[in-house]
Amino acid sequence: MLRTVVHLLLRIAGWLLTPIAATLAAALGATIGAMVAPTLSPTSGLVATGIGALAGASLGLWLWLRLVRSTPELQDALAVTPDGVPTEAALDEFVPPSAEDEPRP
Repeated sequence: MLRTVVHLLLRIAGWLLTPIAATLAAALGATIGAMVAPTLSPTSGLVATGIGALAGASLGLWLWLRLVRSTPELQDALAVTPDGVPTEAALDEFVPPSAEDEPRP
């Protein structure tokens, strides 16, 4: 029982890696934008910081998904498809399928 709980918690933590990676990349992009901001007007500085955050998040997410797609071991460990979507078997571990979800003849 304890092993199953630990396994599920680790899988949830693995699924959270994608938003964490995107958030960290956005923070890095915003920091780079903020380093440029003092040379600009206040409004342009805010825009530069926002553009840096958006560019960082986009680049970070693209790199993370590229890593997931190219590493079958990572896909297996996280129980995700190459697109980063949790597999049906992994979802069934958390929420068992109900009778309503079963296909009708």
